[in-house]
Amino acid sequence: MNFDGNYKLIGKVDVKDLVARILEYTEEDWNCNDYRQREFGTHKDTATIPLIFDKDFRHVNPTKQPEYQSIEGFLQPVYSLIRLHFNKSLKYKRLQEKNGKAYPVRTILARLRPGGIIPEHMDRNHSLSHGHRIHIPLQTDEGVVFSVGGVRQPLKVGEVWEINNRHAHFAENKSDIYRIHLIVDWAIPGERCCCGTKANPQGTCSETACYQFDFRIDPCNCYS
Repeated sequence: MNFDGNYKLIGKVDVKDLVARILEYTEEDWNCNDYRQREFGTHKDTATIPLIFDKDFRHVNPTKQPEYQSIEGFLQPVYSLIRLHFNKSLKYKRLQEKNGKAYPVRTILARLRPGGIIPEHMDRNHSLSHGHRIHIPLQTDEGVVFSVGGVRQPLKVGEVWEINNRHAHFAENKSDIYRIHLIVDWAIPGERCCCGTKANPQGTCSETACYQFDFRIDPCNCYS
């Protein structure tokens, strides 16, 4: 989702129990699902455990993957903080009263290997453009670089950050440990993208109506 700026600190959550659970995963657990690595070269240095994920990147009726049930309880403090953050906004409260409650449309665990790079890119397609991309570091190091819109920001364990995924962003792990993030895409039914609101103020967002904005090759300039 595009917004004015590159980062928003939503808050901080105790992830001690979640981290302990994540560290129980084996190499086989981390490498048994390589869809993102095969399909998207940007993620070749990463490994992923999908918890809520669909290959078609749908924006409604997301699929809970097999691993989700075993870890669901550890995720609830994170979801609760995100939900509380957005429910403080009158705008988002009204959208949910009209269209239904917000929800995690994707949730994944992403591990970046030591020395690994996620090259600069912008997230595209309808759901990625219309969801709030939220990163929660579970294991990190001072040698990890994270940049959005040309601005580097250290992300500390347990901090909950929304990033502007419509701005170019990249990560580099210069440390000798794995960087592990929980990544949540938060969907608010009926929310419009900034480009759609500007170009078609009387219409609604859809994959067809927003296609030209979702797949633009330059950063959105609605806030510039």
